[in-house]
Amino acid sequence: MLLTVMGAAYHWMDRDRVARDLDRIIEPGGAIALASRGAPGDLEPAPWRQVVDEVRTRYLDPERRAGSGTYSHPKERHQDVLARSPFSQVDTARWAHALTRTVDEVLGRVLSLSYSSPAQLSSARRRTPSSRTCAQRCSPSPRPAGLTR
Repeated sequence: MLLTVMGAAYHWMDRDRVARDLDRIIEPGGAIALASRGAPGDLEPAPWRQVVDEVRTRYLDPERRAGSGTYSHPKERHQDVLARSPFSQVDTARWAHALTRTVDEVLGRVLSLSYSSPAQLSSARRRTPSSRTCAQRCSPSPRPAGLTR
């Protein structure tokens, strides 16, 4: 194998171990390619993200739930983990694009995340308003046409 490509899931893994394991199966001259938005702090968060985080914290507690446990983003950037691995030559390519999302699209995305899924919300149902009510109360304008990024 010459190349392993991973998306945003890399942050869920024992990244040091994965790099060591891949070193055993990727041929010399091969590589790991990561395709993601970047590590926390690499990019400015979308404007709607603060509202989503405030609502999640208000109704689901500050810790992000993931399955039967909790999740927090890794403190160390992917580039730093790879720099000390057998794949220490790290090249970074960036591209920018604007993405416009409606309130419904933002809500759909939020509900697809493990820490704010319908299953997590159902455990807090007694104190959680509907997603539509929440969006209306929390949106920056009464009827936003779209939210960017």
